[in-house]
Amino acid sequence: MNPFVETLYVLQRCALTHAQTTPGSKASIAELRASVPAPVLAHFDRLIVRDRAGVAEVHHGVCGACHLRLPAAITAVGVNCDDLQMCESCGAYLMFPAEEAAAVPAPAEIRPRRRYRAVAVALA
Repeated sequence: MNPFVETLYVLQRCALTHAQTTPGSKASIAELRASVPAPVLAHFDRLIVRDRAGVAEVHHGVCGACHLRLPAAITAVGVNCDDLQMCESCGAYLMFPAEEAAAVPAPAEIRPRRRYRAVAVALA
């Protein structure tokens, strides 16, 4: 999983709790925001301002924000690589929990196609 997604998930929890911010928490939020690239943070902020989820957890191949099934290719790639994955429907960054990574089966071995021989049929 991409390390930026975990940071954005922490920022999302801070934004959604609307708790009293202390100077220490403001400093830690600023530090977290500085560790995320600007284009990623801008997209995240756009979603948060619109009261939408910026990061959604994926459970059983379903986006946690819009509750639509994700394509199998996105689920397989998201679990096994460090690229940022986004939901095609709602635009939220996808976070794949550890138990989701264990649930995705390994790609099966590709078997060659069976070839059929042409059989001549004699018409009597």
